[in-house]
Amino acid sequence: MNMNMKKLALLVPLLLSSQLAMAEGSGIPGTLEDSAAVIDSAWKVALGGGIASVPRYEGSAANRLRFAPLLEVSNGNFFAGTSRGIGYNFSDNKSIQYGPRITLASQRRQSVDAHLNGMGDIGYAAELGGFLNARFSPWYATSSIASSSHGAHLELGGGYEMQLTEADKLRTGLDMNWANGKYMQTYFGVSAVQSAASGGVLTAYNASSGVKDYALKLNWTHSYSKEWFSNAGVSYKQLAGSAKNSPLTMRNSMSTVNFVVGYHF
Repeated sequence: MNMNMKKLALLVPLLLSSQLAMAEGSGIPGTLEDSAAVIDSAWKVALGGGIASVPRYEGSAANRLRFAPLLEVSNGNFFAGTSRGIGYNFSDNKSIQYGPRITLASQRRQSVDAHLNGMGDIGYAAELGGFLNARFSPWYATSSIASSSHGAHLELGGGYEMQLTEADKLRTGLDMNWANGKYMQTYFGVSAVQSAASGGVLTAYNASSGVKDYALKLNWTHSYSKEWFSNAGVSYKQLAGSAKNSPLTMRNSMSTVNFVVGYHF
């Protein structure tokens, strides 16, 4: 194994364990979604971190603060990162991107919220899937599909990018997420055993496939220099279907706010 492969092998666990759910099309420098990115054979890295306010779990009535790591690496058509997982872009066309990727299905700890008592923990699971993105400046469209032992889900989105100044870029977007029955049951269903474990607080509930949520996303990227940048993002999500009607759902609408500072080279 050469030195580059050894470095990659060390990065994989970090990338998967710290994956942060940022908006597709965030425009973070060094990623394929950065409109200034050029595909070549040189290693490119964006490294940094920040803070995020995220729901305790999907459907929670409260948010919590957490560290938001940023690590994006690419070499030619290969990419790996905390925001988009690990994958390969088969396209050499800057306007079209498609290929396979590995992401991480969300984990959920029962201890994160008292309303989850009796539900047990949901562990991380590797998701296998693919993506297809297109950019017709100033418009962009995104799509991805992923499947794991937790179930399968499909995300469709699109948005608009504005270059406000030489140093500032703003991206707005709308997303729709669809999930199959297994995925919905994993995160929003309640079995008879779990209902009993909750002391009857949670009623048994069989979640079904369908649209899981709609989301409005806004990202602002500011460049302080050629290397240093910051990315601020806010998203508003509205649960739908079985996710909205689940006894686990305390609030149908949720917001996420994050701010990261990074250095790319």
